[in-house]
Amino acid sequence: MKLLLTRPRKQAEALASKLRTEDIDVWIEPMLKIIPYTNVELDPEDYQVLLVTSSNGADSLANITARRDVMIYAVGDVTAATLSCHGFADVHSAGGNVNDLALLVETTIESTAGAIAHVGGTDLAGDLVKRLCLAGYRVRHVALYHTVAATSLSCEVRRAMGNGEIDGALFFSPGTARIFMALVSEAKCGNALANMTAFCLSEAVASALDQALWGRLVVSDRPTSVNLLAAVMGG
Repeated sequence: MKLLLTRPRKQAEALASKLRTEDIDVWIEPMLKIIPYTNVELDPEDYQVLLVTSSNGADSLANITARRDVMIYAVGDVTAATLSCHGFADVHSAGGNVNDLALLVETTIESTAGAIAHVGGTDLAGDLVKRLCLAGYRVRHVALYHTVAATSLSCEVRRAMGNGEIDGALFFSPGTARIFMALVSEAKCGNALANMTAFCLSEAVASALDQALWGRLVVSDRPTSVNLLAAVMGG
């Protein structure tokens, strides 16, 4: 089996290593490029906890503060592991999606105990800040990076899709799914999707695809990388 990986390059390369150990070939075609901001001001002392909702956010946070003792709530285990690899010592995983992270905050953090910062990209998935503010928390979003979308599919990927050499593609966010579909439409290679499987992290991701074009859609039973990989192995 050969799969197309659409994540930003660093995450795609880490995922590729795992898939190759299962004898799965991969083709890396990032839909987004991560561009860190260089002038971010963030003092962890101002917040009782930092919320991190992606590995990109974890990488960016590590680059803008030397503090490693701040309490951090991570959306899932992969993000938590990335933070731990950077040396952050007080990391707690919600083990799921943005809703799970919000629930973790609401059940363990007092709204009157201090401000909270959600650190991540300019574009947000979910309404984490809005939900917590409505629950009485003082939450600020701090943008550490922005993303630039790919403008075309590579010639190699278009050729491989046309020749039936790619069996499926992995999608971790609605944004990357929408970008991919737009580029497929622009390249006029939508017919190739009939022979491919779309492996999606969640129903929200699957809904961003033009589902009628795909040969098959597989949705992870939980919105985690581990569960999506299990779906790939079982699919």
